[in-house]
Amino acid sequence: ILKELNFSNKELEDLSAEINPLTDSPMSYYPLTKTGERFPVADANKEPVLEPIPESRKEYLQGILQSISDVEQQGFEVLENLGAPPASIIWTCGGGSRNSMWTKMRERRMSTKFGRSDIKVKTAENTEASYGAALLAAVTFAKRGE
Repeated sequence: ILKELNFSNKELEDLSAEINPLTDSPMSYYPLTKTGERFPVADANKEPVLEPIPESRKEYLQGILQSISDVEQQGFEVLENLGAPPASIIWTCGGGSRNSMWTKMRERRMSTKFGRSDIKVKTAENTEASYGAALLAAVTFAKRGE
């Protein structure tokens, strides 16, 4: 979503250095690249919410990253409601795993949401998003005996 909103890697790095991950943004978005959501809510008609756009790109970035964190929280809430054990370590990969400010923001917001201080967001050894998907597929097939 950040690329679609024309945030360059350099801008992400520079603006992230200016954001305090311990403070909340007043902005609230639902950052989708197109209509439709599969998880945490299955809604083929779910529309992206990417407005209002503040004058400051820093404020916009903070609001978008916070909103992505909120969707992540909703996902963990759904998993817990389905019987998954509460998360204590969240392994992260992909481009966002290189953003230490966002990692701290996610950790703080997850801890606050679930009322626990033991939740940690850690960077996976291999940060390619496709690697995580491949591991999930491997575990799934191994459990099925295929």
